[in-house]
This record gives sequence, C-alpha cells and structure tokens, in this order.
Amino acid sequence: MEKGKGIFIFSILGVLCAGIILYFSLFFYRNYRQELVAVEQNQLLVMARTVGQSLVNYLNQELEVMDLYFSEPGLGNSADDQDIRKAAAAFMDKKDGLYDGMACYDSRGSRIFEAGILDFDYREAPDSQEAVICGKKLSPKGWYQMFISRKFEWNKEPCTVVCAMNLNRIYQQIVAPVQIGKGGYSIVKDRDLVILMHHASSQIGIDAAYDRNVRYPQLDLQDLFEWVTMQQNQKEGCSIIHSYVWDDPELPPERRIVAYTTIHVSGEDWIVNSTLPYEELNEPLSRMIRRLLGMSALFLFFLVVFVYFMTRLLMREEAQKREIAYLKEINQGMELLRRKEEEIQRYERMQSIGQMSSHIAHEFNNYLTPVMIYGELLEGDNDISPQNQELIHGIVRSVEEAAALSRRLLDFSRQDSYGERICQDLRREAAEACQVVDRMAPENVSMVTDISGDPLWTQGNKGMMSHLLLNLSNNAFHAMEGRGGVLTVRLFRMEKKDVGEDSRKVFLDGISEKVQKDLAEQIPNDGWGDLSQDFTEDCQGEWAVLTVTDTGRGISREALDKIFEPFYTTKRSGKGTGLGLSVVRNVMEAAKGRIRITSRAGVGTSFILSFPLTEPSDPEDRGQERQGFRRLVVVDDDPKVLKALDAMLRGVSVKAECCSHPAAALALLQKRRNDYDMVLTDYQMPSVNGLELAAMVRRLNPQIRLVLMSGRDDSQFDWYLKNGMIDDFIPKTELYGRLREMVGRNEL
Repeated sequence: MEKGKGIFIFSILGVLCAGIILYFSLFFYRNYRQELVAVEQNQLLVMARTVGQSLVNYLNQELEVMDLYFSEPGLGNSADDQDIRKAAAAFMDKKDGLYDGMACYDSRGSRIFEAGILDFDYREAPDSQEAVICGKKLSPKGWYQMFISRKFEWNKEPCTVVCAMNLNRIYQQIVAPVQIGKGGYSIVKDRDLVILMHHASSQIGIDAAYDRNVRYPQLDLQDLFEWVTMQQNQKEGCSIIHSYVWDDPELPPERRIVAYTTIHVSGEDWIVNSTLPYEELNEPLSRMIRRLLGMSALFLFFLVVFVYFMTRLLMREEAQKREIAYLKEINQGMELLRRKEEEIQRYERMQSIGQMSSHIAHEFNNYLTPVMIYGELLEGDNDISPQNQELIHGIVRSVEEAAALSRRLLDFSRQDSYGERICQDLRREAAEACQVVDRMAPENVSMVTDISGDPLWTQGNKGMMSHLLLNLSNNAFHAMEGRGGVLTVRLFRMEKKDVGEDSRKVFLDGISEKVQKDLAEQIPNDGWGDLSQDFTEDCQGEWAVLTVTDTGRGISREALDKIFEPFYTTKRSGKGTGLGLSVVRNVMEAAKGRIRITSRAGVGTSFILSFPLTEPSDPEDRGQERQGFRRLVVVDDDPKVLKALDAMLRGVSVKAECCSHPAAALALLQKRRNDYDMVLTDYQMPSVNGLELAAMVRRLNPQIRLVLMSGRDDSQFDWYLKNGMIDDFIPKTELYGRLREMVGRNEL
C-alpha cells in the first residue's frame, strides 16, 4: 500500500516534473524564438545600415573623384579635343568597368566625346560645377545605369560630362559581398519602390509590389503591400512577411525576416532592404529543444538563464557601440559647427571694423572741415605776418595729412569697389606718383624708375596709382630703414597669347627675370629666393605690369600669409596702421588686377602688379556740368561746419542761409522757393538724411541745384548722381577748394 502510494506520488511527481519541464521547455522555447527573431531583425537592420552607409560613402567618393578629375587645370586649358578624349578614356579605364559609358557635350549640346553605352538627354543635365546624380535608366542589358553629370571649362567654353554608372557593378562590389546567413541577401530600391539592385535580374526595374501583382496575379502579395507601405511612411523598420523565392521559376512561398533603412545620396533617396529566410532560424531552435528534452530541468534552467543573459550582454554591447559611434558623429558635427561659427564671427568682425572705420572717418572729417576752411581762409589773408603765415601753412598741411589718413580709413571700409572707374593712362599716373614718392624717399634710399614708352590704358578708380605706389613705397622705406638701399619701379607691357601652364610659367619667369636683374645690380653677390604668393590666376590678353622692388629686410614666411590682413603690421607701435597692403589688395581687386609677391629675408621684396589693358576712351562725363550759384542754402547739423562755411562764403560775397536742421531748410524753401538756386546739404543729419532732403527739395523746385557733402566716400553716391537725384557731391575735406574754384571761374 505504502509502495503503491509512493509509486503514485513518485508518478505524480514525475508527471508534475515532466509537465513542469515541458512547460518551461515550451515557455523558454517560445521566448527564445521571439528574442532570436528580434535579435535577427536588429542584425538585419544593422546590416542594412552598413550596406547603406557603404553605398553612400562609395557614391560620394566617386562624385568627389569626378569633381577632382574634371577640375584639373590642364584639362580646362587644353585647346585640343584629343586631350579631352584621352582624359575621358583614361578616366573610364581607371574605373575598370564601373561606368558603361561617358559623353562630353559642349555648350550647344553637341557631343565632343562618346564612349560605351549612354542613352541620356543632354537637356536634363543640371547646371552644376560639382558632380551630381541627374537620373537613371534601365539599360538593354537588364541593369540600371545611373547618370552623373558635371560642368567644367574646356578651351574657354563651358562643357558638360555625363557618365553612366553601372549599378549592377556597384551591387556586386558593395551589396552582394555582405553575407546574410545562407539564403539571405540585400536589395536596393528607389523612393518609388522600383527595384534598382537585386540578385535576380528578372526583378530589376519593376515595382516591388504593384508590378509584381500584375506580373504574378496568382500570388498572394498582401504582406508585401503592407511592407512597402511601411517603407513609404517610415525611414527604417523590421518585420516578418510571407514572400516568394523570386529567383526560382516556380516561385515557391517562404516566410522571411526583413529589415530596411533609407539613405540619401546627392538628391536620391534609396531604400536598402536586407532579408533572411525564417526557416534558417528553425535549426538553432530545434537543436535547443532537443537539448532541453534530453537534459534535466536543472541543466535546462541554467542553460536558458545563461543564454538569456549572454544574449542581453551582447545586445547591450552592440547598443553601446552604436551609441559611441553616434556620440562620435555628434562630436564631429559640433566641431564642424564650431569652425563655421568662428568663420562667421571672423566675417562679422571684419564687417564691424569696416563700419567702424567709415564712421570714424565721417566724424573725423566733420571735425577737420572747419579747421581746414579756417586755415585756408587765414592762408589767403594778406594782413597776417609772414611768420604767422608759415605757422598757418603748417597747420593746413597737418590737417591735409589728417584728411589723407581719413581717406585711407575710407579706402579700407570699401571692400568691393573704389567709386567710379575711369579710363586712365598708367604711365602718366605712375610718373606723377613717382615724383611724389621720390620727394618722400629718405636720404639713404635711391630711386630708379623705368616707366617710359607708349601710354598704357586701363580701367580704375581715380588716384589708383597714387594709392598703390604710396603704400608700397612706404613699406619699402620702412624695410630699408637704417640700412639704405635702392627702390626700383618699373612699368611695362606684357602680352600673354596662351593661358596654358607652360605659358603662365613663361609669363611669371619673364617678370621674375626683370626683378632678378634689378636685385643683381643692387646686390651683386646675393641670391634671390622663391618665396611667393599668388592671389588669382593669370588671364589671356595684354597686361600692364608694375614692379616695385626694394633691397630691404624682406618678408618672413610667417608674415607672408598675413600681410594683406587689415591692421596687421610688422612696424613698431605708432609707426604704421596696418591698412596699407589691405588697401593695395582692395584697389587691385576693384581694378580686376593681379598681385604676386617675391621675397627673401635679408635680400629684398618685389611686388608684381598686373593690370588688364583696354582701349583709350574719353573721360566719362558725369552727365551735367558744374554750374555756378548766386544764392544758396547750407544745411548741416554740425554748428562748427556751418560757422566755418558762413565765414568762407561771406569772404567771397556769396549770399547764404545756414540751417542746422532739415525742417528749417524746408520751411525756408517753401516760403521762398524761387529765391535760391542751390542747396548744399550734409548727408548724415537727424530725422532725414541728405538724400531724403534732396528729394523733398526737388519736389518743391525741380530747377534748383542739389549738392551733397559728406565725410564719407563718394562711391556710395554714384548711383544717385547718375540718376539725377543729386547734381554733385563734394567731400567735406574739399569744400573750400571746390567752392573757391567756382568763385575763381566767376560762376557765382
């Protein structure tokens, strides 16, 4: 009885244990299957991302290679179409079958060169100086061709190169080598769900769902439609779907684990899809259940726990790796953002410095104007003793030097142009400027000039040559301070018939020979360095070349990269403003010229300035001759300027009404609008500026003459002069001379 009871209990316990083991076996089996599927989905998603990133990197690299290849200077400078044919053929050979075809088009759409298979409409090529993806098309051989185009310059003519990239070749190189189990693979679709890359060639070029539904109406594609709908709405995801073996003519059904991600390449959105047959998971699952059934519950329990924790650990480690990579990308992006912010801040600082310089010069001129007017009035007073006249003359000269400094500040604040460009003879301008430089030269510096010959006409702002020679000679005198030396100024014509690399070298060597000859005469036993810096490429045509060579200390390698920066100077404190070479560079940019520097420490420096030559023309007329005036209204909010102008005008018997506010001037002109024939107004005033006041006065009296004065530069008022909104502009530092000039010609 006890034995039977024991057997019964043992049987019950055995059945219970077997049930528990079976229950836990099934429980762990089901959980393990779910976790295994989830892990596999994550792995497939990681593989899809990896394949997608590899595609992005590869295609971006090919775009960059194409950019670099077709931006070579030698290709653009070649005049022989055989060169571009050879270059294009060499480009295709290097890619070893990556491109099915290539064609080069000129600006009229004619093909200069064609190789391989390329069916592309030239008009679809975007106008881009960088390599971009401009479309794709299914080739007759059954794979897609992706078209890449780029604009480039050949023989001074814009051209377009178009390459047909073989996407099947990319699939074999990038996508196919990524092994996913035994029956897994990856495919690539575009945003319209058209298959671009697939191991089954019959599937390339069809819609992943709709075209298959038409082609295989007997198949149940409900899961596939839900899957592609998910791909259209989400950037990436995973799922399990019922699909078919597309490379088998019988199209047997199969269940598959799938994952996808979306990538972006040069305006193209692609979907990278990685898939694995669900049946490949049955083998590890069956092996596990056999082990569970063949072992004790305790062993099974510990095994499941171990597998569970190991799986969690691996997943966590993988997640940490992804997180580290993500943080690294964030740090790189933040570093790039920081550099861009520094560039923006640097640009804003330069803008602020320019605005500050313009404002300082304007206020400075307001203070200088009455001093200059009073000084020049006193200079013309014959009742003052000669001794005091000399003192007054010194005051006027100092004020003129201060005005020159103000003009240099204004020159720096103008970063784009220097007012109205006129046609001028560089030889005459250089000869006049050299006379001034010669008088400025220290006693221990001798000056050699060679500027004789025919006129050299170019377009530039008035006084351009004086700006250049005064600034460059001032730096040369500083470099030769204490040691003496020779300053050589040459001006000659240089013709360049070709823009190729060889001719460019000959052109520069031709100039360097003249520079070397100057230094050989001045320093017979010393050599000449090759430290140089170019700021622009040389162009075809006739040029005037100005060389300014000194035998001073030279420019160090460290300073050479900074000498054109505003306020950078190697002079001692108080000896220089650091604006001279910045002004030189701005003047040359405004004249569309070029700068080359050759220097060696301890030997000397040569600045080589090139100016494009033009045909001579008559000086450009402002459109209206300066007319005299008998009665005028003067408007300025600065009482010191008004007082000085009133004194000057009374001295020449001119009737003038001085107003310190625009409203007062308007009230006066409304009452007596025909009593005055000229209004002289300052630009910067309260309430309204001088241009706005001029517009109001013009409506009151269309015949009245409007003259604007300002401490700022005149370039910003050229448009108003040309369009008749004002009749003339007078800088405040030239008020006395301009008004006295009118009086001297009996124009009052």
